[in-house]
Amino acid sequence: ELNMDLFAEQFKTKAQGPPTDLSKLKVKVAEKAPSKVSLLEPNKAKNLAITLRKGGMSPNDICIAIERYDQQSLSLDFLELLERFIPSEYEMKLLQNYEKEGRSLEDLSDEDRFMCRFGKIPRLAQRINTLTFMGNFPESIKRLQP
Repeated sequence: ELNMDLFAEQFKTKAQGPPTDLSKLKVKVAEKAPSKVSLLEPNKAKNLAITLRKGGMSPNDICIAIERYDQQSLSLDFLELLERFIPSEYEMKLLQNYEKEGRSLEDLSDEDRFMCRFGKIPRLAQRINTLTFMGNFPESIKRLQP
């Protein structure tokens, strides 16, 4: 007679590993930190997180550099990436309503907190366009000269 338990143990793949105890698995899920609230579309939030890491600056420093038109801190490539994340009216309404409800910004994900701060920069789109123009200006002059 064939012992199926012994047979399965001998021929299982290494990827399967030892059988997991489901009671321990539930404990791990319960220990997970409470998730942050995100008001942004998940794909946009993920892309924003990647872009912010590329910038190499804190989100607050990025906003301050934009407010001060600091070209040394913000590369032209990074500005062009940020331009895609200028919050829409709908996104700004979501963030404003969240704040009006008196809910803590600390409960928001890092990306949402950045968007909240980013969206409050006066004339944001014009500032980013101006910084991009200023960054491209020397190259434009070279192309125009004979």
